[in-house]
Amino acid sequence: MPKSVYDRGLLKPADIAKLQRVFDEACRRREASPDSAEAREIALNLLALHNAGMIEEDMLMEAVGFRRLEPKSA
Repeated sequence: MPKSVYDRGLLKPADIAKLQRVFDEACRRREASPDSAEAREIALNLLALHNAGMIEEDMLMEAVGFRRLEPKSA
């Protein structure tokens, strides 16, 4: 029997909503436009942290909401 999308490790609607709230607040606190390179780094970090098991909203916010991400050097 094929696995459901949730069994394949994809995000559930509640996870997406939580990550969106954290993303929006982190962008607001850091004064980053949601379309900016900094916001993309926030989003990538959020997904990586969530996939690594950090699923509590307050922990995610603490991890990405306050520290300023330095641009990666080329």
